Amino acid sequence: MAQFDDTAKRRIRFLTRRGLLELDILLQRFMQQGFEQLSDAELAVFVEILDLPDQEFLALVNQKQTDCREEFKPLLAKIRNA
Repeated sequence: MAQFDDTAKRRIRFLTRRGLLELDILLQRFMQQGFEQLSDAELAVFVEILDLPDQEFLALVNQKQTDCREEFKPLLAKIRNA
């Protein structure tokens, strides 16, 4: 399992800057409220989610698309609830 040090967390923070304003707003709230509480396992999943194209990511967060990997669902819920 990967361990995320401060440098890795700064890189993840940079990756949350997206091309869609809606995602930027959602992720900004999540980063302020929930990011620091994520475990290394959750951070690994978060990085995978951030690799998704913006439209797909937004559809998953807004529950317009429900077919995603099982390990994404708890973290998407945390993002949604932030």
